[in-house]
Amino acid sequence: MTGRHPVDRPRSLAWLAWWAAAHAGLLLVLVAFRWDEPLSSGLCSWTSTGAFRTRLLEALTSWGNPWPVTIIAVGSACLALARRNVPAAAVLLVVPYAATVSCNLVKDWAERQRPSLGCASMHADGFGFPSGHAVGVTTGFLLAALYLSARTPPAVSTLILLAAGLSAELVAWSRVFLGVHFSVDVLAGQLLGAGWLAVAALLLHRRPTRRSRRQVRLPPPNSADEPVA
Repeated sequence: MTGRHPVDRPRSLAWLAWWAAAHAGLLLVLVAFRWDEPLSSGLCSWTSTGAFRTRLLEALTSWGNPWPVTIIAVGSACLALARRNVPAAAVLLVVPYAATVSCNLVKDWAERQRPSLGCASMHADGFGFPSGHAVGVTTGFLLAALYLSARTPPAVSTLILLAAGLSAELVAWSRVFLGVHFSVDVLAGQLLGAGWLAVAALLLHRRPTRRSRRQVRLPPPNSADEPVA
């Protein structure tokens, strides 16, 4: 029966709400004070001063490519299938794909160009807002972590969420350090991914209501059956 337990919605959604609120606050600050381009340029310049930093960031950003994210989604879905939880497996597969599709639609609608910085360490095609890598790792890493952490003790659950959150942050922000995205692009991608995570958490928590075909009906009380005082 432990394999059929849904995600702990109060704990997972509370954690996700704080995470999304922090990123939304940072996004508002960058937009309000127009710090997006200076911050993006500064982070990119820091990377260009060392070859080791560039190689490390390129290795990190590769984890946001489609194949690693797909492998993580398929692996978590296989785990759900091993636990005979077909609805959870479907959510773990469909949500990352839907998030990617929605990201591409927003890109085509916004048509925001990528930064053209002399310190850029790599080249990327297409529009930049929101960051596809940020959306991918947010839904891929954190969704798998939310599913796994609901089936572990609290201490282990916290470690899983922290590890997944830190990994997703490093991969997402490596795009800014490498000069292929603005900071706002990454934050918007993370928030878009967080929205899909909330949908996934609600779906994973949902318990189907099953009505028994045979309902036991108690007979009405009969005064003849009552003991005589």
